[in-house]
Amino acid sequence: MKGLLHTWRQEGRSCACWVPEGPGPFPLLVLCGWHLEDKLPLFARELPSVLLFFGEAQGDRDFTLWPAAGVREGEQFSGGGEGYLRFLTEGILPRLEGEFHASSQPEHRGILGYSLGGLFALWAQGQGEWFSLAGSLSGSLWYPHWLAYMEQHPPRPGEKVYLSLGDREEFGGPPLLRTVGDCTRRAYAFYRQQGVDTVLEWNKGGHGKGVEGRWKKALAWAAPRVASAPPPQGAGPRTKE
Repeated sequence: MKGLLHTWRQEGRSCACWVPEGPGPFPLLVLCGWHLEDKLPLFARELPSVLLFFGEAQGDRDFTLWPAAGVREGEQFSGGGEGYLRFLTEGILPRLEGEFHASSQPEHRGILGYSLGGLFALWAQGQGEWFSLAGSLSGSLWYPHWLAYMEQHPPRPGEKVYLSLGDREEFGGPPLLRTVGDCTRRAYAFYRQQGVDTVLEWNKGGHGKGVEGRWKKALAWAAPRVASAPPPQGAGPRTKE
């Protein structure tokens, strides 16, 4: 799709969005990862008219849900996900709607992330009615207590979930990381049992192989769903705990 790349700084973070040509409102996909500013035009080439946004984040802080010990000596996850979600929902979404004509309707918005960003995306979907679609690309679903939390907070009607994993990811690294295959399969089974439109795609290689291609596959799945999504039926508010 044709469009323009816009960049700015907000709350000390580098931000970028790819805006399609036309009057809008545009379906929106928020990308949670690292160094994606220059990738947005590339990702947009084969997509329908959707607005893509990326905001700078510090993964161990911004994409973690609650404090937890790191997987390697000296690491610590600080659990700053609520702060990053506020940055998105109170600062970024209003700006994207006002300046760049992003849709204000949750059924036309999604959030996807890689690694810890994928964990954050699944969690963020459940924190309010901002995003009807979430994507976890090689997501850190091994994160302590995540599966129990997920199962205690079922999705709303009409929500959609994309999952992917590399076929070698569960065979290397510290013991906790090697649980990622079982955790991802369990998440996929849970979402299917809940009647969610979901998929689990397996990619070749370990955690860091072919990252750009994994993003392209995820966006190809997500973009048509936010572009053509009907209003959800029977959706009600979810209690945040």
